[in-house]
Amino acid sequence: MEEPLLLTEQEHYESPYLVITRAVKRMPTGENATFYLRREADVAVCLPLTQDGRFIMVEEYRHGPGRWMFEIPAGNVDSGEDVSIAAAREALEETGYSGQITHLYSTWISAYSSARKHIYLMRDARKVAEPNMAASDLFRVAELTRTQFEAVVRSGELTDLDAGLAYIDQINRDLQGL
Repeated sequence: MEEPLLLTEQEHYESPYLVITRAVKRMPTGENATFYLRREADVAVCLPLTQDGRFIMVEEYRHGPGRWMFEIPAGNVDSGEDVSIAAAREALEETGYSGQITHLYSTWISAYSSARKHIYLMRDARKVAEPNMAASDLFRVAELTRTQFEAVVRSGELTDLDAGLAYIDQINRDLQGL
């Protein structure tokens, strides 16, 4: 199948974490179409799971929805940083937990983003430090049982739903010995 031809691309918006470009492309039909694309860093998502089966999450005030929501520890992968190092770093910074991490999946952030989301599970997580909260952060660390974690995922109150479902799938596979 023929791909669209890029005619022009220019920055529409820029911040330290995100660049939005306006791209005009000639479609295979011969018509031009305009797209707004997000150029952003990859993201590492890492859910700590303790030896006694507690899921370590962050309950954080989210300005978009204007409410408190449960979040999985996550953040940008720094330029040149190994993704697994970023996953462990983000979990440690946000929760104070460290452990053995396993890569589960990687997915695209959206169809209009250049970024990938890398989903990690941290097994045998243990608290080794206090969370490192930035001035703009408003959150608390929460320990959830498996039942509570699954309820959060199914409620739709989790911004990383794809990661939440990946964790449920992996835990079920672990229990079945797969």
